[in-house]
Order: sequence, then C-alpha cells, then structure tokens
Amino acid sequence: MDYSSVYHEAKSAMAYAFDGATIHLRLKAKKGLLKSVEVIAGDPFHYDQNGWVKFAEVTMTLEATTALHDVYFASFTPPYKRMKYAFVLDGSYLFGTSEIIDLNQHPDLKFNLFNYFNFPYLLDADRFIAPAWSKDQVWVSIFPSRFHRHQAAPFDASLKAWTNIDDLSNQDKYGGTLKGITEKLDYLFEVGFTAIYLTPIFEAYSQHKYDTTDYYAIDPEFGTLEDFKELVEKAHEKGIRIVLDLVFNHIGAFHPWFQDVLEKGNQSPYHDYFFIKDPTKPLLPFTLEELKDLPYAVLKDKLTPQTLNYETFGFTPFMPKVNTDHPDVSAYFMDVALFWLQETKVDGFRLDVSNEVSHRFWREFRTTLKKVDPDVYIVGENWDISNPWLRGDQYDAVMNYGLLFPLWQTFGKVKNMPKLSALEFVERINQLITTYPKPVLEAMYNLVDSHDTARLLTITEGNLNKFKQAYLFMFAFPGSPSLFYGDEIGVDGDHDPKNRRPMPWQAMDFELLDWFKQLIELRKTLPALRSSEGHLHHEGDLIIYHKDNELLLVLNTGPDHVIDLAKYGFKGAHVLFESQAHHTVEKDGFKLYQK
Repeated sequence: MDYSSVYHEAKSAMAYAFDGATIHLRLKAKKGLLKSVEVIAGDPFHYDQNGWVKFAEVTMTLEATTALHDVYFASFTPPYKRMKYAFVLDGSYLFGTSEIIDLNQHPDLKFNLFNYFNFPYLLDADRFIAPAWSKDQVWVSIFPSRFHRHQAAPFDASLKAWTNIDDLSNQDKYGGTLKGITEKLDYLFEVGFTAIYLTPIFEAYSQHKYDTTDYYAIDPEFGTLEDFKELVEKAHEKGIRIVLDLVFNHIGAFHPWFQDVLEKGNQSPYHDYFFIKDPTKPLLPFTLEELKDLPYAVLKDKLTPQTLNYETFGFTPFMPKVNTDHPDVSAYFMDVALFWLQETKVDGFRLDVSNEVSHRFWREFRTTLKKVDPDVYIVGENWDISNPWLRGDQYDAVMNYGLLFPLWQTFGKVKNMPKLSALEFVERINQLITTYPKPVLEAMYNLVDSHDTARLLTITEGNLNKFKQAYLFMFAFPGSPSLFYGDEIGVDGDHDPKNRRPMPWQAMDFELLDWFKQLIELRKTLPALRSSEGHLHHEGDLIIYHKDNELLLVLNTGPDHVIDLAKYGFKGAHVLFESQAHHTVEKDGFKLYQK
C-alpha cells in the first residue's frame, strides 16, 4: 500500500504540550487510506533486563476528516516528561521519523529507537501559554470615531450629522470620543460584553488612525489621556477588559521621523528607520510643502508604487513601512507598548499587519511585556494560518479569519468565493481545528466581520436566520467570540467605508439585541460551548456540532430536515432558543439541544 501521504512532524502542531504534563499527537493521512493507527510510546532512557520499556501502546482516534485527509489523535502523560514514539499503521507498518518498516518482514526493527520520533522534554518555557482570562471573553470591536459622541461634546461645525450616512467616506468626521464609549459602558455591560478591542486611538492624520503621528498621545478628536484612563478604570470596575490597537509595521507620513527624512534625505538620522529604495533619490516626486498642502485625494492619485522611493503598507503612500529591526526603532516601540501598559493598565494589544513584522521583534515584544504583566493579551492581525507565530514565544492569539471565511461561504454570498455545502463547511472547519494545537484554538480571537470587511448582515444579504447561524456557530467554537459594534442591533454595510457607519442609537433592532443577550448568556453559563472538545460532521444539509456530549448544535443549510436525536444520546433533550420540543429543523434554521 502507498503510505506516501502519511505525515507527522515532531515538536509542531502535530506534537505539542497541551499542559505541563500532557503531550498531544496527531497523524495525517490520505482520506480513507488507513484502517487503524496505533502509537508506541516510552521514555527514551528507560530500559530493563528485557530491553526498552514502553509505557503506552494505544489506538489513535479519528479526530476529524477534511476534504483530503483523515487526522488521528492521541493524548499521553509521560511519567518523566520525555517520550519516544512511533506509529503502527494498519497493524503491520511502523511509521517512524526516518522510514516506514514492514513489520511482517522485519519484526526485529519494531523497537529501533533511532527511527522513533522524539519529544525531548516538557518545558513550560517552550509551551504555548496564553492568559487564562482570554479564553472566556465575549469581545466587542469598536471604531471610536463612529461609536458614540459624548453628551457634553461642544458643537463642531466640521462634524457630519450622526444620522447622515449618505456618501459615507473615510474622511467624514462624526465626532465619536472616548468619553462617548465610557458613557455607553452600561449598555455594553448589559448586552454581556466582557472585553473591548479599540481600533487605534493615537494621534493620526486620518479618521481611521492607522497612520500614527504620535504614539504617546491620544488623538485630540477622541479626547485626552485622562479620558482614556477613566474609560479603562470604569470598564475594569464592570469586569470589562480593554485592548488597544498598535501599529508598528508602518507609521503615518506626517510622523516627525518621516517628515525629517523627506526634508533631509539620507542626511536625516531617521533615514535607516525606513526601507528607502534608492538613497540617492528623493522619496517623493514633489516637494515637502506640496505633501503638506495638497488635498488628500490629490496626493493619493499622484503617489503610486512607481513614483514612491520608499516601501509602504500595501501601496498606501501615507503609511511608510518602518524597519522594526533597527535597534532604535525596536527600542522606541518597546517603550511605547510599556508606556500604555503601565500608565493606563490596559489588558492587551492587537497588532496591526503583524505578519509583516519580523519574528525576532515579536519575540522581544512578548518578553518585554510579559515581564511587566504576565496576563497581557497579545493578538496579531494575521489573516492566514499562523502557527509560526503561535508557538508560545510571540502571540497569544490571532484574529481567526480562518473561521470567518468558511462561515461567509456557507451562510452568505461572497464575490470570487465558492458557496460551501454542509459537507464542505465541515471539511474546512475540521481542517482549521486540526491545524492548530487545542490550547491555541482556545485562546483565539474569533470573528465573523470587522472594520476591514463587509458586515455579516450584508454578506448574508439581510437574511437574519443565516446571520444568526453564523454567529451561533462562532459562539460554539473554541476561542472567544467577537462582535463588530452594531452587529448586535442589525447594522449592515459593505466594505470600508460603509461598514464603519455611525452606531444607530436611535434605530436599534431590540429583538435581535435580545437574541444576542441570550446567546452571550448561554456562552457564559454552558461550559460545553467554550470547550475545545467536540465532533463536527454533517447529515445531508445539516451541520451538526456535538460539544462535550452535553450540547448538540444543529444548523440547517437546506430544506426542512427531521433529525433523530436519540442516535446522538439526546433522549428528552431540552431545546434552547425555541419553546417547541419537536426535532424538525426548518430551512435556514438552527437549534441548540442540551441534555
């Protein structure tokens, strides 16, 4: 038989420390290839008069099936925190680190430890450990300028009327403030949110504030340092945590560093802070004064990848990329993070465009912050699978776009992305589940939309049932769920800037709000919803997520379907979200059953 598809990698997401005493193993093979997989495990140094002493020989369970692979799983508690191990395929072939041995022909090679994989030692310093608090949060992501303008704010003629969303643009000023968020903490608490992620609040040229000009100052449009301290303090009094957005991949073009380089060229002391393409040439095709005086729209048209002499975020001329590995830049940004952590007692940081910054920088960043506050939460904006950043030495989590896109493709309509059937959804999610170690999944920041995407209600084309299905699945998935402000009251909107419309405080969908309050309460009170243990499969058009043998989530992507709960061990199950006890799941419907 061809075993070329069988794969395992030591000291990876396929062989990791679950906790200080437990090792998790995974093995991947072509779908349907294997009938059984066993693991032989023992301490590499434990011998007696009969030879090497194994401490376990167990059959792996089929953890999940993806579109292409079966993934097998086993858990071990090695008595001395060390483990040599190999896999026996279909009872006859030993799969080791160097070769596959036919045991029928070479039984004497079954215990050749030089062909065994090795987990040298369980060390806390090497394993992934995220703050314990991060696993049980319900997040709300807030775009400060569009959330709430505080009641005592003075009249400002430059502000657009809060309810006027005609021709909405990124440059529109609505006047949302930090005091405005503080005034709405009671609302956030009543909904059930336990943590707030704020998009950037530091001084910047734009309304979105991702082009920082002063990392030590609150943007005056939002308020003052004292306003932010008050927000953190009052949020903490309600048990609500605060995470700030840090932008270290790039700065704003109006930051003093970049302005100095524009003026002095390679004579500027900050010249090497940036990635200048040709040091002998000007950075821009026009003068510094023109850069300062020309309207934003004109500048954006004039500055192109071909005319710029410096690297940027994407091709955005107002966001020059900085060299975070320059010792002065690195030291500066470490000090920035420490300032906000120590001065304001924030609970963590979301890292913008984090996958374009070096691993070396993030390792130093984590070490620096964790010395001051071991419970600080570090979450990266990585849109792709991110195991290289999630090995315990850099981030605590990433924004889990690997969950977002399958939900969109199943319950919504997405340009240039195929629709997923229930089977295809299950395969995609199983692939996600088996790509990350379980402790990593539990710490993830999960989302179904954000300030960088269309709103979920727009993706589902206004279908509230499909909208709820996507949210319900996220709330049952390991990691912490998040809402983009306004989702809980039915805010829609296509991609930026329409997704960043002001919070419609005078036009709230209270029925939907009540549904979210109930969902959040279930998340807090039912441990099985938060668990990383579960089995996901499909039954026709039904997506069935069995959590901890205590809950059964059923999402219907097709016509009405009758489900037999008895085969899942749910005789006399209680139906959450609905009063009726029959087991027909209606078209685009959902049910959550509890034993």
